Amino acid sequence: MLRPDRLKFLEGYGLGGPGRRRGIPGPPGMGVLKEAVTVAAESGMVAGAPAGLAADKAAPARAEAAAPAAPVELRGNFAETAFWMPHLLTDASGSASIEFTVPDSVTSWKVWVRAVTRDLKAGSLEKESKSFKDLMVRPYVPRFLREGDRAALKVVVNNASAARMSGRVTIEILDPASNANVSADFGLPSGGSAVPFVVDAGGGADVAFALTAPKRVGTYAFKVTAVSGETSDGELRPVPVLPGRMHLVQSRFVSLRDGSRRTMTFEDMAKTDDTSRIDEQLVVTVDAQLFYSVLNALPYLVHYPYECTEQTLNRFVPTAIVSALFRDYPAVARMAQELSRRETRLETWDAFDPNRKMALEETPWLAEARGGREAGEELARVLDPRVARAERDSALAKLVKAQTASGGFPWWPGGPPSPYMTLYILHGFANALEFGAEAPRDLVEKAWGYVASYVREDLDLCMAHGGCWEFATFINFTLSSYPDGSWYEKAFAPQDRRRLLDFSFKHWKEHSPYSKSQLALALKRMGRAADAKLVWDSVMDSAKTDPDLGTFWAREDRSWLWYNDTIETQALALRTLSEISPGDPRRDGLVQWLFLNKKLNQWKSTKATAEAIASLAHYLKSQGALSARETVSVAAGSEKVTFTFEPDRYTGGKNQVVVPGEKLDPKTSSTTVVEKEGKGLAFASATWHFSTEKLPEEARGDFFSMSRRYFKRESAASGFVLKPLAQGAPLAPGDELEVQISLRSGHAAEYVHLRDPRGAGLEPENVLSRYRSNLGISWYEETRDSGTNFFFERLPAGEYTFKYRLRANMAGVFRVAPATVQSMYAPEFAAYSAGDILTVE
Repeated sequence: MLRPDRLKFLEGYGLGGPGRRRGIPGPPGMGVLKEAVTVAAESGMVAGAPAGLAADKAAPARAEAAAPAAPVELRGNFAETAFWMPHLLTDASGSASIEFTVPDSVTSWKVWVRAVTRDLKAGSLEKESKSFKDLMVRPYVPRFLREGDRAALKVVVNNASAARMSGRVTIEILDPASNANVSADFGLPSGGSAVPFVVDAGGGADVAFALTAPKRVGTYAFKVTAVSGETSDGELRPVPVLPGRMHLVQSRFVSLRDGSRRTMTFEDMAKTDDTSRIDEQLVVTVDAQLFYSVLNALPYLVHYPYECTEQTLNRFVPTAIVSALFRDYPAVARMAQELSRRETRLETWDAFDPNRKMALEETPWLAEARGGREAGEELARVLDPRVARAERDSALAKLVKAQTASGGFPWWPGGPPSPYMTLYILHGFANALEFGAEAPRDLVEKAWGYVASYVREDLDLCMAHGGCWEFATFINFTLSSYPDGSWYEKAFAPQDRRRLLDFSFKHWKEHSPYSKSQLALALKRMGRAADAKLVWDSVMDSAKTDPDLGTFWAREDRSWLWYNDTIETQALALRTLSEISPGDPRRDGLVQWLFLNKKLNQWKSTKATAEAIASLAHYLKSQGALSARETVSVAAGSEKVTFTFEPDRYTGGKNQVVVPGEKLDPKTSSTTVVEKEGKGLAFASATWHFSTEKLPEEARGDFFSMSRRYFKRESAASGFVLKPLAQGAPLAPGDELEVQISLRSGHAAEYVHLRDPRGAGLEPENVLSRYRSNLGISWYEETRDSGTNFFFERLPAGEYTFKYRLRANMAGVFRVAPATVQSMYAPEFAAYSAGDILTVE
């Protein structure tokens, strides 16, 4: 039988006094709750037939006459279930007898008995039992207290006898480690506090004790007893006191380009008005060598478990591009060979990081945190140049085999040809050709013949009714991406292309940003530069530019459509801007957004990953950043460090400067300066860790920001209404609160943890942990004793409000620490809300 956790004392006795419980003889008054159950399992039993129950009531044994000095019996096992055994054997008469001890709760119990015979006949029985005593004491202790909390502990005394009772209720608070009485630390008399009670027969009475939690963290035992003459009862309940000191994080984030100098400042660090603040550390993190992000995406593509033609193509194109870069840039090949020795598919983020203050074991993403490694599986070294070439050749052979006699490509080998899949594969071959990779000319020519027949037989009819302009645009854009007309001239004459282009331009205002990028490139390549500028200017007019987030667009409402994907739109926009307006400074912003997205996420679509690899490789090659040496200098307080990044050696993702708390001077350390030399893009972040006893009056955030509000939920004629709860406004026991947390993310992020602490005098209305969906996202909501956790596997950019309810159940004044949020991929991104004080009267 399973044993619950129990408090352990040093004086050789268990919960309640001398002797030992659980069936070992003890002194009089140590009643043991037992239930004897007999189950009949005869061969004639049918489903639903009742089984015999020898007793249907469980009650603590009445206290026998005892000497006045005998200790009061204490109840301390409050398990929610009493007994469970999945397998019992019957005797010769078909009966099974069991005897067990029920927990110490004075309550009613449901007894369920189920029986199944060998020939699969079944029976069941349900009964109710009650455990009670003549005198019962019920202390309503909280799940926890925080240092400095003030609470009014309510104790209810029940009289189940037929006579009036009077006596005293006593509370003592013990240290379980030493069994010492620490009542004085909670503002009670040193020996505990006692108050009289009078309770009528069959009635109840309550008393209250005022407590103040000490400034000492630990678990304490609340011992509450009631004595009336020779009748007594008591409970021993553990109550943890949690820290009142809050560990908080503020962060700053900047992007760095060639020759740039950026400053990150913490205004709060320079303040000296909080005497309880302790500066713990300042961590500056530098991320450079961002082409590593491109290489790091290859294992995902190569190991994608499905073999449809789209995914096969997206194994071929990136490995073909990277193989070409390996050939042209030996330094890149050497870096890739070093990276190929990693044992996990994804970058691990469960390693020690001074910015991460929460245990990863609390999150549901432990497998991803460890790099996505599966048991017994080693990562194929796809970043090795020889392996990359082999993967390219293997994927190409599969594509050749998948092509049908008509020239088209099916979605899955052996299926009917698909116009879109065929065109997508032709687009992929064009990307590979741009980097000097090889493509089979006869395969491409046959595929263009299939696309041309589709235009004549189906697309022309759709275009005649004013539709299918996205597909017409995609065809012309792909045609324009080939090196010369010899690849497709047998299928598409110049007049055919002009007809498609005129139709697309007629509908250009209805195009998504992705399709507008394709149309603008096709227009420019076919000699219509003015029209290309008109279309492209409309795309860039709707873009947003932020010095740290980069240049980006609002997320598309229907991002699942092939012409609406957010990552593909960003990648193609980079290609378009590089060709139409290469001097536009926003081009670097487009790259910045893509790299930042990779830092905070894993590109999980094979199409999006392949498009991003092609665009970023093209950009880095044109900028000369693939073989460039980079240096980043950091000045944080008295620390000055220079990081050097060689093109042929990967330094790792944890280039950090850690300034310990004793070296932090508020005036000189509140500002961090970073400077970069060398081509390419880098990111830098400064993260300040500190602790304080003072509740923050304002929220703080940079990349993330959040706020928390409380609303009192009141009944009205039309239903329930929410009224904002002002700071310090009192609640009454039983009042219902709605907590609303507003979270804003400046960029799409994955694996984000939000924690909202709960006041000690409040209980959650929902105690079930579960997945929930709303606002276009889903999250896992977990209720714990001291707070509520929200885990977001995917958090798009935007603002979201999350709600849950609490109920006030104890009078007192309770501190509520700020709600906090942190990215697990990039723990330097964190934010917190203001703190609160809740009063229950």
